[in-house]
Amino acid sequence: MDNTILRVEELNIVFHTKHGHANAVNNVSFELKKGEKLGLVGESGSGKSVTSKSIIRLLQSPPAEITGRIYLNDTDLLKLPEKEMMNYRGNRISMIFQEPMVSLNPLFTIGNQMMEVLFRHQKISRDDARGKVTEMLKTVDIPSPQTRLKQYPFELSGGMRQRIMIAMSLLCNPEILIADEPTTALDVTIQAQILDLLNKLNEDYGTSIIFITHDLGVIAEMVDTVAVMYAGSIVEKATVQEFFSAPFHPYAEGLLYSIPGIRGDTEKLETISGSVPSIYQLSEGCAFHNRCKYVCNICRQKKPEIQDIDGHLVSCWKYTDAWKGAGTNAG
Repeated sequence: MDNTILRVEELNIVFHTKHGHANAVNNVSFELKKGEKLGLVGESGSGKSVTSKSIIRLLQSPPAEITGRIYLNDTDLLKLPEKEMMNYRGNRISMIFQEPMVSLNPLFTIGNQMMEVLFRHQKISRDDARGKVTEMLKTVDIPSPQTRLKQYPFELSGGMRQRIMIAMSLLCNPEILIADEPTTALDVTIQAQILDLLNKLNEDYGTSIIFITHDLGVIAEMVDTVAVMYAGSIVEKATVQEFFSAPFHPYAEGLLYSIPGIRGDTEKLETISGSVPSIYQLSEGCAFHNRCKYVCNICRQKKPEIQDIDGHLVSCWKYTDAWKGAGTNAG
């Protein structure tokens, strides 16, 4: 039985700016199953957050031009009128944003902001809404929830504001939760608490989670499946065990080799030479070719298709007959 809840197919996102056409996301496809935790990995500017915002239709058009298909079950979200999409956003799909202080309105109390979510999506009285909000604050381990309802965001710590955002995103019991760098700028103790909380919510509610981060330590602890993005494209997708034990794509390999160990002795970390190509001027070949130690002529000329190697997906010429025998750094 297919338990796929979200399908992203051939997603392309172009921003039309005064500097030109920025190809932020290029032909991205992936699936998310019910209860699955999927990690989107990549350095800043790789297209992770833009991809997630397109799922809940938060990109303004213009300047953004979005093509492709995004199915929640059998409904293509990209074809829904905005008024109908509002019934999905914050209800069936919720998002935890990267910076809770910016996401929470400083002019309204925590209680007013949280209850507004319930009033938008459910027929519920103010007393019942207040009770539901209080219970959700208890679920995310907020102390003295009745007091917190009357407070403003600036009166709370960063970790507590992030818990508020998580509680708010879960009020309507969404099928999918998108967590965009939910532990950024938090100290390690609070990070651990937030990650434990998300794992617990996934287990208790069966919520599917898309976890966006560049922190591979967080990915190792949190997700079932990893999708690596580079220059707006998914270049590798595998189970978390396969990804950390044997990465296929040279970029994913470079990311893992650049992580410091805990052996205590002095070690020289590897780096990925070169820089990320401009999204205004992507070449016709593989976007990683100018930084890749395995590069050959075809890498410069044509973008590789996704290869399925026993369920491990990779977009690299190295795993095709076209590369074999060509030699590295050829041409």
